[in-house]
Amino acid sequence: MKTLIATAAVLAALGTSAAFAGPISASATLSEAPIGSTVFNEYFANGKQVHEVYKVNGDRTLSLVTRTANDH
Repeated sequence: MKTLIATAAVLAALGTSAAFAGPISASATLSEAPIGSTVFNEYFANGKQVHEVYKVNGDRTLSLVTRTANDH
């Protein structure tokens, strides 16, 4: 449930309801997401599907935890 709320908060904060077009900006902050929750991001780049996992820090910024790219 925390993940769902955090993902919705990211989408609302960035003003989109669609998938992100790329990596989340290092300056992105989340005012509503629970600290310690995870945010997932998927996008396509250079013919590969990229999956990212971010953690919400105590100051509401995001830290990249993992990034994987798969041929699609």
